[in-house]
Amino acid sequence: MSARDDSGRDRKPFPKRLGELAVSIVVLTGVTVVVGYGGWAVLTLLAKLGGPDPETADGDPLRERLLAWPERNREFMRNDGWGELPLKP
Repeated sequence: MSARDDSGRDRKPFPKRLGELAVSIVVLTGVTVVVGYGGWAVLTLLAKLGGPDPETADGDPLRERLLAWPERNREFMRNDGWGELPLKP
């Protein structure tokens, strides 16, 4: 027999609620791991298969520009914000 709260609804016993919480945590952790590794696998597969290699307006591969961007931002910060702020890769 379950207890009722002030609004008249049935309250689940604490061990049952604790069990449901544990199952939720285990299931969500599993789903997160599968989706995380699955997303990584899909991106890796797409990179291996190739596809369009986007270029910038001046013909450089975009991936090269993106790889250099963090260093350009660091250089801006090293100069205490003086210079041209690289807002775009």
